[in-house]
Amino acid sequence: MGVFLSLLAVIFGVLTGVLIKKLGSDVNIITTLFYRFLFSLPILFLYAIYLRGRDFLQINQRRILFFRSLLGLCGITFWFLSIRSMPLGMATALFQSSVIFITLLAPIFLGEKVGIYRWTAVIAGLAGVVIITDPFAGAMSWYALYGIGAALVGAGLSLMLRQLGKGDAPASVAAWYNLAGFGVLSVVVMVLPDQMQSISQSVLVDLVILGVIGSALQIVMTTAYRYSDAVVVASMRYVQMPISGIVGYFVFAEIMSASEIIGALVIIASCLVIAWRELVRTREVNQPGI
Repeated sequence: MGVFLSLLAVIFGVLTGVLIKKLGSDVNIITTLFYRFLFSLPILFLYAIYLRGRDFLQINQRRILFFRSLLGLCGITFWFLSIRSMPLGMATALFQSSVIFITLLAPIFLGEKVGIYRWTAVIAGLAGVVIITDPFAGAMSWYALYGIGAALVGAGLSLMLRQLGKGDAPASVAAWYNLAGFGVLSVVVMVLPDQMQSISQSVLVDLVILGVIGSALQIVMTTAYRYSDAVVVASMRYVQMPISGIVGYFVFAEIMSASEIIGALVIIASCLVIAWRELVRTREVNQPGI
C-alpha cells in the first residue's frame, strides 16, 4: 500500500507539472496560485474533519506553522516558475535535489550526524546541480535559479515539517497552509487587481483539476508514510524525474541536453545513496544490538 500510494503521488506530481506548463501560456503565476489554493481547500478541509472531527484546525506549534506556511508559499511559487521556464525533467530534477540540501542543513538545524557516505553523496549531488544548471551557459542559468530556490526552500520546509509532525496532525497542518496561501493570494489580488486575469471555461477546468490534484497529492503523501518507511516513500518519488523527462519530450517536445541528463542522473544517484544510508541508520537506531 505504501509503495502504491507513493507511485500515485509520483503520477499526481507529473500531472501537476503538465498542468502548470500548459497553463503557463494562458494564465499568470498569481492567478494560477490563487485558484490552486482555492480549489484545494474543500478536499483538505473535509479530509482534516474526517480524521480529527471538531479539532481539525487545532494547532499547537503556531510559530512553526507560520514559517511553514511562509516557506510553503515561496516554495510553490519557485516550483511553478521553474516548470514554466525550463524543461519539465530538468525542473523536477532540481526540485528533487532538496534531499541533498536537507542532508546538508540537518547537522546545523537538527544536530544530526552525517557520515562519510552521505557527505560524499551530498558533494556528488551538488556537483550534479552544477552540471544540470551549467552556471556559465548564460540565460538558462538564471531560470535554473527558480529550481534551486524551490529545492532550498523545500529543504527548509522539510525540516520544519519534521518539527511540526512531532506535535501536530499533518492533515491540520495542510489545511492551515492552504488556507494561509489562499489568504495571502486574496490580499495580493485585492492590492493588485490587474494581476487577476479573466479566464476561459477550459482554463477554469484545468485550474480546478490543479487544485484537486494538489490536495490529493498532499493526502496521498501523508497516508503513504503510515504504510511504509519514510526512506521507501522518499526513494519512490525519484521515479518522477525520468517520467517527467519522458512526458516533457512527448507532450511538449522538450529535449534535455547531454549535460542536463548527466546532471539529473548524478542527482538521482546521490539522493538514492542518501535514502539508503538513512534506512541503514534508522535500522541501527531501532536495533542497536544487531
